[in-house]
Amino acid sequence: PNGINIERFLEIDSQILQYMENKKLLNVFPLLCSPVNILPRKNIEYSLEVVAHLRKTYPTLKYLITGKPSRHRDTEEYLYKIKSLIGQLNLRDTVLFLSDDLSDSLSDQELHDIYSISDIILYFSKSENFGIPILEATLTKNPIFVSDLAVFHEIAGSLLEYVDTTKVTPQETAEKITTYINTHPTIPLH
Repeated sequence: PNGINIERFLEIDSQILQYMENKKLLNVFPLLCSPVNILPRKNIEYSLEVVAHLRKTYPTLKYLITGKPSRHRDTEEYLYKIKSLIGQLNLRDTVLFLSDDLSDSLSDQELHDIYSISDIILYFSKSENFGIPILEATLTKNPIFVSDLAVFHEIAGSLLEYVDTTKVTPQETAEKITTYINTHPTIPLH
């Protein structure tokens, strides 16, 4: 057949490919991803509001959160807050928690696969000690929108798309992402 076997070509792990096929993630645009655990400092609520605004332009978009609630911290209340916000923003069919279907921690290969099929990474933490997901996303050539933290500037200088989440509204961030997509044609082509 005239085409590419995505599993073979991108060397996608069969479990991740099965997840993608079950959730029909290979046919959506854009696929946004936050490689974060469910912790208040990860500022997932900001990303959710951005996603709600982006969905007006991209009705088929999906937003994947790769992490899970921390075992070491009481995150049940935060997860409840996040799920309530998902309902309020009418995003139940848009937001996916990878941990709802895959209980084990992701291997490096599986995480690489998630990055490989994602179109844009959202990482709007309120604080970070370092930011490994930024390095991971960079190695897979994903565009990354991050909060304006000093540690992220230390990692990547001016090479990331920074957003001051304390001053810039989610709608303005969604507009920035839309402009980015419209000026980088390889993203829709991907």
